Amino acid sequence: MGAPPGPWPRFQAKAPDTGGKHWGILICWLLGNGCLFGFNSMLTIEDYYTYLFPNYHPTRVVTLTYQPFVLSTTAIFTYHEAKVNTRLRNLVGYTLFFLSSFAAIILDVATSGRGGIAPFAGVCIIAAAFGVADGHVQGGMTGDLSLMCPEFIQCMEPWMQLSTKQNLNNLFC
Repeated sequence: MGAPPGPWPRFQAKAPDTGGKHWGILICWLLGNGCLFGFNSMLTIEDYYTYLFPNYHPTRVVTLTYQPFVLSTTAIFTYHEAKVNTRLRNLVGYTLFFLSSFAAIILDVATSGRGGIAPFAGVCIIAAAFGVADGHVQGGMTGDLSLMCPEFIQCMEPWMQLSTKQNLNNLFC
């Protein structure tokens, strides 16, 4: 006996094509590390800033400068989420992470490692730029990856959560 007549052709079950899935997981893992290493570089250098600016409490001030910018950037993008190009948001965020990291090095070289209120204000501005970058990336990447394979967001989120946890530990410890 042959196949029953009907409007649909016979379908054969095939294994799904997962050729690019492993590359996608690797890229999401690398982008998650980018979120972690971006602000983690600021947390790592805070010992140096404590030596450089002993009277200004940089471990607290840098974190308190960073947090409002993350929250306000995330709130603005949450309100305007339907009008925002998410991929451009991610690109701007990662570019801002890179430029902020580069600015921290340039600030130290330009001031020859001297302390003072002006270099400390520059450090606070750089921390605010890290906050804006993090606000761009965290929401944008979470939104983009939630529309894709679950494995992608599972590779990215632990790194993003770890960066937030380190920031909060720095604030309260």
